[in-house]
Amino acid sequence: MPLNDDTGVPGSPLVSVALCVHNGASYLREQIDSVLAQRDVAIEMIALDDASTDASMQLLRGYAARDPRIRCCGNPTNLGATASFERAMSMARGAFIAPCDQDDVWKPGKLARLLAAIGGADLAYCDSEYIDATGAPSGRRISDDIDMLSGSEPLTFLFANSVSGHAALVTRELFEAARPFPAGAYHDWWLALCAAGRGGVVYVPEVHVGFRRHAGASSTLGRDGKGRRPPSRHTAWIEQRHSIMAALARSGRPGQAQAQSLSMALNYARERGRTLLLLRELWRTRDALPGHASPVVNVVRWWLRFRRKLRGARREAPSPPTP
Repeated sequence: MPLNDDTGVPGSPLVSVALCVHNGASYLREQIDSVLAQRDVAIEMIALDDASTDASMQLLRGYAARDPRIRCCGNPTNLGATASFERAMSMARGAFIAPCDQDDVWKPGKLARLLAAIGGADLAYCDSEYIDATGAPSGRRISDDIDMLSGSEPLTFLFANSVSGHAALVTRELFEAARPFPAGAYHDWWLALCAAGRGGVVYVPEVHVGFRRHAGASSTLGRDGKGRRPPSRHTAWIEQRHSIMAALARSGRPGQAQAQSLSMALNYARERGRTLLLLRELWRTRDALPGHASPVVNVVRWWLRFRRKLRGARREAPSPPTP
């Protein structure tokens, strides 16, 4: 059956959906169908296959042959999510870009709602509900588990990120300003941090995405189910924050100097096991720390959290080989 070949909505700016795929054939049809069903918005889709070994590329080509809004291409070798999203987004022609994962389901009004909400900001994002591998809702949302951040303070996003790429809409200007995406940092986290240092981040407290959790998901949030914890979760937590701090420290963007000091303090704590220098740097950035308590309480909470994660990471470190 032919798909809708309408390429636009009069008066609506073009939104480029950047879909990245790696061995995603199991859930890909449902995701693509939900994107093509978006209401009241003009869309194009750039579908980039990251060297899949399953039927993903054949499926993408079939959709592209039937719908002129879709362009598909492939990486000759596997680049990983961050590099793939940067490549897919670089091919966008729209004034706005929406990153898209391979295994979720978008509500029909998602893009129109984010487009209406973004205003003069550089990034708008919504809440998501967890669904299982079969698509059944769990009754919980991402906002039940983490604080949803917004505003125009980039240092806040050094410590935590609530912006999932699957729930976000960004301006083309933000994407160009954020390039190149730093290796070791998640693309959505980096875009959120850069947006906070430019036009700001807007949060829409409504569910517009079914976020699928299953064993093969690429993200930790998507992969972890109740009662399951990654074996190196403390190490990963520390490395993620160090990577984003180091990236901002090299970038010349707002917050660069503070990020450099925090990165050095965290590195010192990792190497020496001493966290007083990190506590001092946390105090200096106390007004930017995520949290709902007073600045003093937030500083203590974050210091204790870093200390706990650092200790956990040391326990996770492999033992030296026996002579």
